[in-house]
Amino acid sequence: LLMTLVSLMGLFFSWIISLLFFTASTILVLFFKLRFEHVMNHHNDEVALERNQTQHLLNLRQEQLDILMMYYPHPMILFNQKGSVVLSNASLHNLVKFKVDQHMYDDRQFPRPLQKLFKQAYYQESPMIQDIKLDQQFYSAHCLPIYVNQRYQGFLCVLQDVTRLVSSERLQKRFVADASHELKTPITAIKGISELLIRTPRMEETDRKDFTQQVFDQSLRLESIVKDMLTLSKLSEDKLMIVKQPNNAKAIINEILHHFDVSFQNHGLSTHFEVSDKTMMYVDKKAFESIMNNLITNVLIHSNANVLSILVEETHEHVIIKVKDNGKGIEKEHLPHVFD
Repeated sequence: LLMTLVSLMGLFFSWIISLLFFTASTILVLFFKLRFEHVMNHHNDEVALERNQTQHLLNLRQEQLDILMMYYPHPMILFNQKGSVVLSNASLHNLVKFKVDQHMYDDRQFPRPLQKLFKQAYYQESPMIQDIKLDQQFYSAHCLPIYVNQRYQGFLCVLQDVTRLVSSERLQKRFVADASHELKTPITAIKGISELLIRTPRMEETDRKDFTQQVFDQSLRLESIVKDMLTLSKLSEDKLMIVKQPNNAKAIINEILHHFDVSFQNHGLSTHFEVSDKTMMYVDKKAFESIMNNLITNVLIHSNANVLSILVEETHEHVIIKVKDNGKGIEKEHLPHVFD
């Protein structure tokens, strides 16, 4: 009986120990499981927070990029490595007259100069600058390839409108060429008359006065050309200062006409001038004198006129000055270039 009781007590204690071991194991497993879940939840929260921050930053960058593309004044377009448009701005849409999203670089809807530009930039895969012409406008195209980890990912093209610059350069070149041609005439005339006066010391007084007047007229023409060249130079460098002040129209125009009294007599040109004594003009005096001198000199040199009329009309907002002569006028083919 005692042996049986001892055996039962041993089994009981073995069961108790097994139960305690199982319970402790279970508690440990639950503890580590809860701890792991806590760590994973914390990690997931950090990952989610980082993902949200990254997404917010991406959204912010995208918003900034959209604003930049919207307000950037020059046409801009971005292609991916397959040659498809991924980004463009309103300026480009206005230029090509359609939305270019998802179009390819060689799409025939693009104007021909742009097709050639995009094709060259796509295959060249290196920075390039090229001048193109679209609808009578001139553009300087800057194309830049995009590389990520040394792998080609596409290219960006920006078009800068340089029409005014090109027109200014052409006008300047044309003016220099025309001025050089115009300078030859008075220089040749002055040289020829001067040589004649030197070779003929006993020339009749009337002839001498006539030749002297011709030299003076040619010098005025020479002075006018040089002034125009200086004015153009100042305009191209933005150094020409315009200072507008009130001036009496009758006084300032009479002063200008007085400078040409001798020339009017020698050319047989009579003047007709109509203006109110009270008419005032808000102008830069030097600039106005230059304009009037140019008009009157052209009448003397080119028109073969014998009457010069100047009419000043005053409206509520403007003073209109009309300069008219009865000469041969300007040839029709030159009329479109009068204000070049």
